[in-house]
Amino acid sequence: MLDPQRLPGPVWVVAPHPDDEALGCGGLLSALSELGREIHALLMTDGGASHPNSARFPGPILAQQRLGEWRSGLGALGVAAQQSVSLGLADGDLIRCSPLSVRHAIEQAWAPTSPATLLLPWRRDPHTDHRACWLHFEPLLAQVPYVLEYTVWLPERSQPADWPRPEEQLSELFFQPTTSQQDRKAAAIAMHRSQLGMIDDDPFGFVLPDDMVQRAVKEPERFFVSSTVAHVLTAP
Repeated sequence: MLDPQRLPGPVWVVAPHPDDEALGCGGLLSALSELGREIHALLMTDGGASHPNSARFPGPILAQQRLGEWRSGLGALGVAAQQSVSLGLADGDLIRCSPLSVRHAIEQAWAPTSPATLLLPWRRDPHTDHRACWLHFEPLLAQVPYVLEYTVWLPERSQPADWPRPEEQLSELFFQPTTSQQDRKAAAIAMHRSQLGMIDDDPFGFVLPDDMVQRAVKEPERFFVSSTVAHVLTAP
């Protein structure tokens, strides 16, 4: 089991879309906030493509809605709005963004406060933007002492090849939030109303499945971390 007390700050959590950090590691973020760690959040895309046929929420309006939801969700986990940065890249198109431009934007966000701990989506989480997010960060990972890759869709959508491979030398760690931390995580997810059925004029728009949300709240959070440092992060 992962011991949050062993994770140093500053902590940066990276979300490909608004809500990924709440679903994947909201319990750990709540625990780190309780421990007084300095936490920053970086949002990669604007989230504006989840309901492409909505007349009430066309892309730019939906992006603003989701940005507000993201910051409200972070607040429920103890992360202040002024500690958040949104890059506003195109939702669903992260893989096509210029690697040099994205790296420059990340380095600018980090410039005032570099991470000692980085919470990043799992490199093969079953979503193209999640995988592209990891690829954009890969050249920077050697600069960060502790990198934990959190999972979002792995339990629901994975293929066998999506899981760690022996040559990657990764360990699997779990964090079980307390009841109060689960409550805060559930509250953070609930802030993302646009993804929970609020937008009713796009029958093909995305809605988070209830069973996935319940699993994310109730079950332990899963992280993959380098085997060379995993023993440092586990409770005795």
